[in-house]
Amino acid sequence: MKLTFEEKKLLYTYGCADLELTRKRLYGVAGLTVDPDLNRLVFDFVRKLEDESLHLERWYDQMFYFVRSEMECYTNMRLLMQDIEEDEDWGPTIFDESEEEELIDDV
Repeated sequence: MKLTFEEKKLLYTYGCADLELTRKRLYGVAGLTVDPDLNRLVFDFVRKLEDESLHLERWYDQMFYFVRSEMECYTNMRLLMQDIEEDEDWGPTIFDESEEEELIDDV
């Protein structure tokens, strides 16, 4: 089963390790969503989770934890990127070395 990035975000936000509870949560989210595009995305994702031919009940919990860790890494990378962008010392000249300075390796 391949998940889109939007489906991974839904699973990260509303999912849990129990497949049945995740389906119920997503149905609730779809019922409260007024945006038709997002509503369609949520319903399509729930239908994908209900596909019996995939036998999700066997390996859903591993998939959930894998997606959760992947999304946490993504979030941490975005925070790191924001920290770097906001850093005043960071800039295009941070790695420039003047020709006058001699690199000395004190070993």
